[in-house]
Amino acid sequence: MTADTGRRLAIVAVFVTIGLLAAGAVAGVSGLSEMGQPSGDEVLDQTEQRYDAAETITGTATVTVTNDSASKTATVEYAAAEPNKKWAAVTSENRSYEMGTNGTVVWAVGENESYGRELPDAAAMNDSTDPVPEENVTATLRGTAEVNGESTYVLDLEPTNESLDAPNTTLWVDTDDYRVHKMTTDDGTNRTELTVEETNFNVSIDDSQFAPPADRVAVTSVETYDTYDAAQSATDMDLPEYENGTFEEARYISRPESTAVAQQYDADGENVTILTATGASSYLDDAENGTAVQVNGQNATAIERDDRAVVYWTESEVTTGVVVEGTTDEAVAVAEAL
Repeated sequence: MTADTGRRLAIVAVFVTIGLLAAGAVAGVSGLSEMGQPSGDEVLDQTEQRYDAAETITGTATVTVTNDSASKTATVEYAAAEPNKKWAAVTSENRSYEMGTNGTVVWAVGENESYGRELPDAAAMNDSTDPVPEENVTATLRGTAEVNGESTYVLDLEPTNESLDAPNTTLWVDTDDYRVHKMTTDDGTNRTELTVEETNFNVSIDDSQFAPPADRVAVTSVETYDTYDAAQSATDMDLPEYENGTFEEARYISRPESTAVAQQYDADGENVTILTATGASSYLDDAENGTAVQVNGQNATAIERDDRAVVYWTESEVTTGVVVEGTTDEAVAVAEAL
C-alpha cells in the first residue's frame, strides 16, 4: 500500500466528520420520477435537509482503500456539532490517530506525534452539519439496492463542471429517512469504499470531545503582518531587515516552547525568507549535510536542497536564517546584507 493510501483514509475521515455525505445545489435527471421514483436531485435535496436539520451528528464508518497492490481498512468514529466543531478517530491494523477542531483550534494526535494550531477569526469553515460543496453536482438515480438490510437509493454523482477531474462517485441513501449508508469513489488508481455502520442525529455531545488533548497537543498560533514595523512590534526579538528586497509579509508563529518570525521579501522576482526564532537550535543540531560557512565573521551552517539554499546561525539563543532560491553563495550574500 502506498503512503498516499494513509492520506486518503484521513481525507475520508474528515469527509465523514464534517458531513460531506450530503450534497446540495444539484441538477438531476427527472425521467425516473414519472415511474414513481424521485429524481437524483430530489434524493440529494432530501439528504441535505436531513443533515442540515441536525445540530449534532455522531457515527461510525468502515473505510477500505484498495489499489492494484494492496488493500487497507480502517474504522472511523466521528462527531460534528454546531458551530464548526468536528472530531474523528481513525483506527487501522497498524496505526490510530485522532483529529478535530473546537472552532478555534484545529488539532491532530497520533501515536508518537501531535499537532495543534489556532484558527484565524475569519477562517472559512464549512458549517458542521450543512456541508454543501462549492461545485454543483449532477445526480443520476441508478435504482435501489439493499445495504446491510436497509433499502437505499443508488446515486451516481458527477460535477457539472466537466473540466474537473473528479473520481467516479456513487452514493447509497436510505429510501425512508435519507441517511447515507455507503459511498464509493474510484479515481482509476485507488478505490475507496465507505460503509456507514451507525449514524445518530441530535445527540448530546460534551464540548470536551472537540477540544485538543491538553497533555498531547501544544497549540501553535500564527499571526500575519503586512509591514516590517508591525512584525517587529509584535516580538521582543530583534528582527533583521533586508533592504535589498521588497517586504511582502511576516508571519509570527508561537508555540509553548518556541517562537519564530518568517519575513518574506521579493528581490527582483526571487523569493527571500528571513527567519528569526527561539528554541530552534535543538532541532537544527541534528541537521544533516550541513556545510560550515562564515557570515560577517559569524560561524554559520549552510544546506543546499531542491534548488534552495539555507544559511543559519545561533547567537544568544536566537537563531537567524536565510532561505533563497539559489546557491549557498547567494544565501550568504543575502545574510551579509541584513
